[in-house]
Amino acid sequence: MSAAVALAVTLSACSGDGPPEKAYTVPSSLCGIAVEPALVKAVLPGGDSLTTATQRPNGGTIRCNLYVEGKLVLSLAQAWWSRGQNTAAVSPAYPGTKGGTLSEDERFIYSGQAGVGKTVPSCKTSEHPEQVLYTAVETRDSGIDDPEAIEKLLVAYTKAVEGSPACREPAAGS
Repeated sequence: MSAAVALAVTLSACSGDGPPEKAYTVPSSLCGIAVEPALVKAVLPGGDSLTTATQRPNGGTIRCNLYVEGKLVLSLAQAWWSRGQNTAAVSPAYPGTKGGTLSEDERFIYSGQAGVGKTVPSCKTSEHPEQVLYTAVETRDSGIDDPEAIEKLLVAYTKAVEGSPACREPAAGS
């Protein structure tokens, strides 16, 4: 009998009101990259407010940080790495990818909390002639553990970066 009561209490605690509502709106462009808001929202925790900030920690990295209720919960990054690297060699720089799944084409590696993607070979700029652009998606202490949602966001974000100015030379006169 006590096991049944404990189970009922556990189940009611789990089902309760469910996770906190995601009352914020995710913009369709995050730090200049167009991303489907539903894919982003799928890897964010509940809360009332969402803010973003761009960070440039070095000359080859741009990080778009998302904050829910003022707490960093997701980081989307673009980082140039030396040619000759591959996704499996780059991914250890993003600890959340440890033990992740490598895609069949070996361009993406992802777990339930993070992922790394390699852009297509045509993604090059004169600013980074001997480098390859990688993308990263990292949840930050958000309680999210959803490999399928991370994979979908990572692939979409990588494709969006490939279609952005990050992968093209600026037009003459710009």
